[in-house]
Amino acid sequence: MKHRFLIECALIALLLPPLMAWLGQQPGLAQADLAIYDKLISLDVHEPSPDILLIGIDERSLNELGPWPWPRSVHAQLLERLSAYAPRAVLLDLFLDKPGPQPEADQELAAAMLKLPVFLPLRYAETGSSQPGAASFIPPLAQFARNAKGLGHAKLTPDADGIARRLFRREGGAGDLQPYVGELIASPQLVSAHAMLEASAAAGWQRREPFGFALAGASRTYRTVPYVSVLRGEVPAGFLQGKTLLIGAVSGSGLGDDVPVAGVGPQIRMPGLELHANAIDVLQQDRAITFAEGRLLFAWTAFPIWLVLLLFLHTARNALSFACGAALGWLALCVVSLLWRHCWLPPAAPILGVALAYFLWSWRQLNSLLLFFGDRVSTLNAIPAGAFEPAPGPVPAALHTVENQTLALDRAIDRLSQMQALLSEGLWQMPVAVLICQDDGGISQSNAAAQLLLAPAQPPSDVAHDPLRGHSLPSLLHQIAGSHPQQAVHWSQAFSGEYTTAQGKVFRLRSARLEGSTGAPRAWLAVLQDLTIERLTQRKREQWLSFVSHDLRSPQVSILSLLNLYEQPGSGIGVARLVHDIRREAQRTLGLAEGFMDLAEAESGDYRFTETQAGAIMLDAIDQAWPYAKVRGISLVPTLGDDDCPIRVDPVMLTRALLNLLNNAIRHSPAGGKVSLCLNIAADNAEVVLAVSDEGEGISASRLAQLMSSSNPSREAAREDTQLPARSRGLGLSVVHAVVKRHQGWFDAHSAPGAGATFLIGLPLYDYSSQKQTD
Repeated sequence: MKHRFLIECALIALLLPPLMAWLGQQPGLAQADLAIYDKLISLDVHEPSPDILLIGIDERSLNELGPWPWPRSVHAQLLERLSAYAPRAVLLDLFLDKPGPQPEADQELAAAMLKLPVFLPLRYAETGSSQPGAASFIPPLAQFARNAKGLGHAKLTPDADGIARRLFRREGGAGDLQPYVGELIASPQLVSAHAMLEASAAAGWQRREPFGFALAGASRTYRTVPYVSVLRGEVPAGFLQGKTLLIGAVSGSGLGDDVPVAGVGPQIRMPGLELHANAIDVLQQDRAITFAEGRLLFAWTAFPIWLVLLLFLHTARNALSFACGAALGWLALCVVSLLWRHCWLPPAAPILGVALAYFLWSWRQLNSLLLFFGDRVSTLNAIPAGAFEPAPGPVPAALHTVENQTLALDRAIDRLSQMQALLSEGLWQMPVAVLICQDDGGISQSNAAAQLLLAPAQPPSDVAHDPLRGHSLPSLLHQIAGSHPQQAVHWSQAFSGEYTTAQGKVFRLRSARLEGSTGAPRAWLAVLQDLTIERLTQRKREQWLSFVSHDLRSPQVSILSLLNLYEQPGSGIGVARLVHDIRREAQRTLGLAEGFMDLAEAESGDYRFTETQAGAIMLDAIDQAWPYAKVRGISLVPTLGDDDCPIRVDPVMLTRALLNLLNNAIRHSPAGGKVSLCLNIAADNAEVVLAVSDEGEGISASRLAQLMSSSNPSREAAREDTQLPARSRGLGLSVVHAVVKRHQGWFDAHSAPGAGATFLIGLPLYDYSSQKQTD
């Protein structure tokens, strides 16, 4: 059925464009195109060239010089007078193919033509042959043709509605195409007619290279002076000097060949001389309108039809939008092409072709869908639903086959939808991470717990948006484990251990094969058993057991050892030293206990966030650490790089974390040294950076990595000495890690042996403006 539909679309694509190309030349669509052309051409406004002057044979000239025709000696006198003004070109719109009554007048006119560039039109005449439409151009007499600058046709060919819209650059009989006289005049170099002649091997009358022209305005738009005024020298020289002069009949003389024109408002008539003035003007300005013909016209008509058919096949849902968009787009291209590129692309045929393509495609698609409904609806209704079978409802009577098929399909869809919704929602709500995988491990569906475990960067929203769909479960597991795929066994048996994600989640894979219908691809149910809490609890228990068994026992063992030594005769330990050492170990025990309580409080969720300045936190920590620094002879040097550093924190917990860093720095600095505190806003203006630097002995790279590990509960052990203040040893860096983590910040350090150490805390910068907008 699919192949049949594609074959039908291919037939539409092959047959519709030639049909529309043929219809575009028929009266109906051709008239629609001409109506659009007339509307658009009126928008192509341009000013008439001041270099074109019409010397009109008007009613006044006829009254003063006598009835027409005038002796050719009169025209010779006019040319003699015009030669004094060196006009650029002169079109003498008179047919001089027959001798005048006075031969000496003809000679006088021919002689006058040598004094300035005169162009003469060819007379179009029917030949009287028995063949229909046989015609030819009749040239002027030899003496006039010889002395003229150029000869060309001046034939106006109205369209089928009788309106003159275009001229032809080449026109004539077989083998004798004549150039348009206006093109000879408009040529920058005043090309001779003989240089533009074109032979044609085609039979019959030929018209080549049509061009249109926007009218500068209605009749008498171009500057016009009476013939008799020029003859008598009454016209100022500025009107004639170096101009393109057109001599011929104008409106009101009774001699003009007035033709209907369009594009300047309501349809009017205009003398041929003024039409030639418009044509010469647009040719000189390179504004002539070309008309699409041949392959270009066919491509213009066919391409939108092919385009929409391809779009229909790609996305059937938006077929109407594609059709309307293509039609409007082609109309817009037509407007742009005419007004900006001066090329006329008729829009009626392609737009109608797009509409027909949409209707034919819709009709064939509907027919194919009806056939498909008939084949598949019975199969859908035969699927057993078991416990999920909906209660049967009343079945309305169908009026015809289409409605009967539609109702049956609705019932099948309702049954399947209920089953799918129940299963999907149940899978989504399960607290255990569950995935449905293909036989190759590709994930088809996952629930919210699985997405939180494997794709924490994209919080789950609903069943429809599954960020894991399409991913490979074996690849994800190999990526988490940092291992390479092995092809020896199936993926369901290859992953038997525990896996830890970058977020610290621990899980184990359990899988089971889902048995489907015969021939269906195998599917697997993968369950990711979350062991995070279990392993975290186990790790915490081990850490605290290690802490209690080692760190807390160490001071007590020291006290008992001191007492045993004191009781032995001759030990040399006095009471003062015994008291001093016992006090030191007791303070050490208290410090560890308080560190334990600080860490427990830091890792708890009881934080009270408020808006404050980072500088205030730093100064509070300095005030609390100052007595200890003074005892050690250490200078605290604060540097506030930015005064305004708003942050949203728990001031008490953050001050305690910063105080731990200060105490560490003071403890490991030599007497007389200094501890530097620096506060700045990061370059991206997104966070505040607090830095604590000392001048101590420094830390090796391996030991620094161990100290900065978030799983190390006794980070200070490597840098202990015998004179420690309370709350300064044991779990200090663990507290800093926990506090910074709860504030969505980061904690880092860098050091080298003998070069001191620098500890950095980064916290998000608080944005007051965004908070106000939220409020």
